[in-house]
Amino acid sequence: MSGRIPAGLDRPYDLIVIGAGINGAGIARDAALRGRRVLVLEQDDIGGATSAWNSRLIHGGLRYLEHAEIGLVRESLRDREILLRTAPHLVTPLPLLIPLYTGQRRGPRLVRLGMLAYDLLSLDKSLPWHRMYDRTTLRAAEPGLAEEGLLGAARYYDAQVAYPERLTLENLLCARAHGATIYTHARAMRAQREPAGNRITGVEIEDQLTGEIAHAHGDALINVAGPWVDELLGATVPELPRQIGGTKGTHIVVPPFPGAPGHALYAEAGQDGRPYFTLPWNGLYLIGTTDTRYEADPGTATPTEDEIDYLLEETNRLIPGAGLRRDQVLYAYSGVRPLPYVADGDTGAITRRHLIVDHHDQAPGLWSVIGGKLTTYRHLAQEAVERIGQVRGWRLPPCPTRHRPLPGAATPDLATFRRRLAASHGLTPTLAQRLVDLYGVQAEEIAQRMSEDRRLQEVFSPQTGAVAAELVHAFETEMAETLTDALMRRTMVGLGPAAGLDAVDAAARIAGEHLGWGRERMATEVEGFRTYIARLRPGGGTPKP
Repeated sequence: MSGRIPAGLDRPYDLIVIGAGINGAGIARDAALRGRRVLVLEQDDIGGATSAWNSRLIHGGLRYLEHAEIGLVRESLRDREILLRTAPHLVTPLPLLIPLYTGQRRGPRLVRLGMLAYDLLSLDKSLPWHRMYDRTTLRAAEPGLAEEGLLGAARYYDAQVAYPERLTLENLLCARAHGATIYTHARAMRAQREPAGNRITGVEIEDQLTGEIAHAHGDALINVAGPWVDELLGATVPELPRQIGGTKGTHIVVPPFPGAPGHALYAEAGQDGRPYFTLPWNGLYLIGTTDTRYEADPGTATPTEDEIDYLLEETNRLIPGAGLRRDQVLYAYSGVRPLPYVADGDTGAITRRHLIVDHHDQAPGLWSVIGGKLTTYRHLAQEAVERIGQVRGWRLPPCPTRHRPLPGAATPDLATFRRRLAASHGLTPTLAQRLVDLYGVQAEEIAQRMSEDRRLQEVFSPQTGAVAAELVHAFETEMAETLTDALMRRTMVGLGPAAGLDAVDAAARIAGEHLGWGRERMATEVEGFRTYIARLRPGGGTPKP
């Protein structure tokens, strides 16, 4: 083996996972915790596609009640509760308001019934039950809402995961700690079959950073490539019908604005009746989403001006004092949902339930995951591992992920841990809060780096407060391979108000000083990050570096 190819890649694996989004990461963790030899292949970076470009909610799927998907709502509510327990540094309770206006498709009676059903399907929850607000109570709570036709609101709780990228990463850190091999920037070109039959025996891999070709062998291969599922299937089993019918969702990010809500809002769009969110997030506001069919390469999905204008207009309609303009949009992003293929019809009616497809007739040993929600990734992973294990004859112990904390949550009291971290390492309360919110108890390792080398205390991103030690930690501990990996999906600097453009040069310099990068690599990495950020369409509200 040479270059970046992991040592031991030529050993046989029990399970090869294609895709390191949240579902692939969950499957890898589940299988590794149950003693399976696991390899994960990701064509780009961990959590870098659909798992990142969403509404950043862990929710029970209130809207799915409209389509009578009761089982999916119950499953979502159950896993929401599990994540609140097992990842409390990343997943936090979120109060939401549903404003009610005359003439809406979803009137007060229907919303109240939905709220009651939502509560009854989660009797074991730790979050408060819903409340109905009359107009007066609502006006006191959210005075910025449009007054004409305002009737009141429903208030309920779901949960927010500010950084699903790190939720995905922690699943893979756990999998790696239990023996899994993680190989990022490595595209699975096609599955390999035994010479005399159709059984899958492994996969051919192209390293996206070096161009090297490698091969891996395994007894089972699960295709969790999200919106790229059909790409691998087409190269391996071209006779299979289309599986994925992706729909595109766009969000915009804006700074706080006049009338900005203190609650998250779940409102009905005036133009088409589609529900959308206005969410306090990361000191900013996240507004979305759209839902349109998308047939192009998922990697090219970018926000259009029409989509941005739609979200601005709906926000200004709901909150008349906002006065949001295009040049106030800090950035926008789009992702493609890997939904089951449906030829036509309302995109909102396409099921959000996942499917685990066994291709045993055409390619024994190959499975694909179609669909899936951020909220229910853990349950999907358990189901996938147990179904594959039944076919392969694995003797699996019980699934541990229902109760086992993710690595950053390995403490009964994060608040006490944060205070001790600050005191023992001389951190400011603000920095200690940042580190624990992102890394949980793993913040101890970053703080230790800062104590051992004072140069790593440098704040390289004033807007977010990120320090040099985080950058080094991203590469040495958290599997970052590029500066874009580190800024977008480890330190989360790329999601600050300036989309990381104010920090990228300092980050490259730190990598040069502490990781041994030469001038050529530093320049290449900075240019790569700037090219990446261009797809987010940073606007006039972004400070220029």
